[in-house]
Formats: sequence, structure tokens, C-alpha cells
Amino acid sequence: MTTTTPCIDAIISAVHECRIKRITCVPGYPITELAEHLISEADAEWCINEKVAMEIALGASASGSRSMVIVKHVGMNILADPLITASTHTIGAGVVVIAGDDPAAVASQNEQDSRYWGLLAEVPVLDPNPENLYDTIFEAYRISEAVRTPVIVRVTDPLLQSECVCTSQKEQVRNETEAQLFDRSIWEYSMHGRYQVFHRDTYPLMENLSETSHLNRCTGEGGEGYGESCIISSGYVSGTVESILRRTGHIPHLSLSFVSPLPLTLIRDFIGDRRVLVIEETAPVIERQLQPQSRKILGRQSGHLPYGGLGEANILSAIENIGKDEIAPDTTPETLESRGFTRNICDDCPFIPVYEAIRSVKKKGVLIAGDMGCSIRTAPTGVVDLAYSLGGAIGIASGLPGKGIAAIGDYGLVHSGLQALIDAEYKGRDILVIVLQNMVSAMTGGQEVPDPGGIIRECCSDVVTIDETAGKHAIERLITEKRGVRGVSVIIVCGACRRCERLIQAHP
Repeated sequence: MTTTTPCIDAIISAVHECRIKRITCVPGYPITELAEHLISEADAEWCINEKVAMEIALGASASGSRSMVIVKHVGMNILADPLITASTHTIGAGVVVIAGDDPAAVASQNEQDSRYWGLLAEVPVLDPNPENLYDTIFEAYRISEAVRTPVIVRVTDPLLQSECVCTSQKEQVRNETEAQLFDRSIWEYSMHGRYQVFHRDTYPLMENLSETSHLNRCTGEGGEGYGESCIISSGYVSGTVESILRRTGHIPHLSLSFVSPLPLTLIRDFIGDRRVLVIEETAPVIERQLQPQSRKILGRQSGHLPYGGLGEANILSAIENIGKDEIAPDTTPETLESRGFTRNICDDCPFIPVYEAIRSVKKKGVLIAGDMGCSIRTAPTGVVDLAYSLGGAIGIASGLPGKGIAAIGDYGLVHSGLQALIDAEYKGRDILVIVLQNMVSAMTGGQEVPDPGGIIRECCSDVVTIDETAGKHAIERLITEKRGVRGVSVIIVCGACRRCERLIQAHP
């Protein structure tokens, strides 16, 4: 039976039908809502960081249980270590990583494209659209168990908020083979030998599965007026392309959802001698791989499309200019003002006295390393100067001259900041760490955070705890005092996030 349902509900349904036993998640836009639904309906769990989430999934896989990992795109950077090795070490039961990309960087520190991980980790990547998202979850597990590697499924918020087509596959799942266990025969090979086996047996199988996948779909062949041009797209924007072509005319269109490895034979046969416009989010991943395949590739590098997320107007303009070899792109950088964003902390933020105290200290020419939590909202107002990654403030401050200052939330600290704190204490670095402790991950909806106080005191000897109510002047005096002390100093400022309290009250 075929039905239409919200995409998040479709994924939940597929999770149940695929008999997935272990689901690990790390909060972050755009996958938080999906993860929260799976936590309440499929026994999923939050993990402290993405590497841990991936390792739990691999352990479940080895023992014969299908597993799923749900993270946002920057979380892929954290789980890359076990992911990349898993392709040659092999797995047991299927492992699927749902990577939530953020085209246009709505709520992220960058706009990276998770499809690149397929090229680096040499694992299959599926980029579904609303018509095949449901089926893609099933295919991901079939592929994962066929090639014995994890499979990445890339999603975006527009995709997750769409309606998608569901065709029940319960009977097909029941007829699948018993769960796979990890095969220890891989230990007969050296690490180099494993890579040789992978490229002798596994990668060619991936390529064949890509070439023959029903997830890749061609439409519009035989249309008049566009005999010299065609379109290749992938992911959510494939649906937008189809919608536009139904209104403007039939250009041959190849919608790809199995995007790594690319089905190059299928693509060559489709393109023929035609020029091809490649429409994809967020980076020119497919476009760059097609350069040797056609005499003319149009897309971001030809100016037809902007870098980053795409709207319908961008796609329509590119199609209207498909007959041109190149066009002049709009190179005006977006600002916070032109985007309509006002980045600032909440009016009732408990840490306002801390930020005011830091701003006073900055008048002495001090650089402040921030983290990818609430503290980055203070950057436009001059509090935080540097912020590269979640959990990165302490390491960054360790490289600053004098006694560097790191402002880090308790979630960033337990996510991946503790290692830098341990390193600083062990090496006797001069650094002041200001931990903003509200016991929740405030930027992602208020998920509970373990109390890091005990761990900090085990690591460091100079630790002071102060309450938000102490006020700006008391906190400023404490910061000034600790900057005059050699070694690692930690100030833990305790406060309650009012926004998260309101969310919890609204959705208990």
C-alpha cells in the first residue's frame, strides 16, 4: 500500500520495519526533531558526542544488530575516525549514518557538504528526495550489509519537513536473511592487505550497486527544444527541478540519489554529447567529478548557481540560462543584516554578567576564544573573538599569548573540550577556562548535560565555582585575579537557562 506522510514519520516507520535495534543521536539542527521523535518512539538515545555514537553503533553491528547514527553535518567531522576505518575493517549488521546538512547555514558554523565523506571514507552515500526517502532507508541497510560498510544518508531540513511517499515493505524485510555478525577473518590481513581486499572486492560492488540502483531516475527524454542540454540533480532539489520542468518544458533530467560512488556509466550514457547543468546542494560534489565526462559542465563553477543552499529562484534562473556557457554570478557576500539575522544572547540569559565582565577584560587587548554554543551569539557585540568548533575553545585559548581565556559551555566541554583541558593541565599551560554551566544543551533544545564539575576538579587543582547572581564586578575581579596566576585556572559559573525552562514547561 502506498501513502503520503511527513518525511520524519516515514523515517520512523522505516526504522521499525527495518528492525533497527540501536539508534544513537547527537543533537543539532536539522536533525534534533527527528532524533527526539525516535527517542520517544524507537528507544533511541542521546550520546555525549558523535564519535561515541558511531562507536556504539559499530559495536551493535558487530553483534548482529542493525544500528543507526543521527548527527548534523559538522558532527560527521567528529565521527570520521571510526567511520573511515570501518570501510576496510568491515562491519556486521547494517549501519546507517543519517547526516543532516544545513544548506544556507541556518543554524550551523559552516555549510559543508556531507557527500564528500563518501569520497574520503569510500563508503556509499545516498542523497534522497521526498519521493524516495522512505525507500532509501531500506536500500541503505541492504547496501550496508551487501558491502559490509556503513552507509551515509544525507538529509536536509527542507527534506525532513516535506511530505514523502511510503510503500510498506514489511513482507520484504521479513524475507531478508538473518542478521550478520562481524567476520573475524579480516584479521588474517594486514592493514594494507585489508585495503587491497576492499578495492579488489568491495568497491567494485559499490560501483555496480550505484550503476543499477532504482534510486536513480531519468525523466523528460524526448522533449523538444532542448536537444543540446540536459540536467543532473541530486537530493531534495531534484523535486524542485521536476516541479519547474513540469511548468517550463521537458529537459532530459537525471535525478541521482545514489551519489557515491557516482554511477559514471549511467551518467555518460545519459549525457551523450549534450551540455549538462548540475543542480545540487551544497557544494559542487557531482559537478567536479563530471568534468572529464562532458564537453560542457554548467553549475557553480560556470556561475549558473551560487555556492551554498539553493532556492527555487536560483534553480529557475540556471535553467533559463542553460544555453549560455557561463554567466556572471552575484558575488556580494551575505551579512547578518542582509540575512535579517540579529545574533545576540537572550535578554534574560543568566550569563550576561559573565559576558559583561569579559568585555571589560577585553579592553586590555585580550583575545577571547569562544565555543559553538550560546557564547557565539556574543561575537557581533565584541565579547567572543574566535570560535571554530564545538568543544574547541580551550585548545584555541591554549595557543593565545599570555594567559589565554576560553569561554565554553558545559555541553561543549563534555562533548570534546575535556581533552584540551587535560592536555593544558598536564603541560602546565597558562590558560583561564570560564565554564558556563547550565546543565543543558541550550542551542539544540535543552537536552540534559552531565555535570562536569567532578571531572574538572579531578583534572585541575585551581577550580572556583561562582553563581550567576554574583554580578559583573565580582566575576570581573575573579577573572582578573585568575589571569595573574600561572597554570590552568577554571571558573565555573552556574546559571539556569530561562529559555530551556520555558521549553520544558511548554513540552514537559
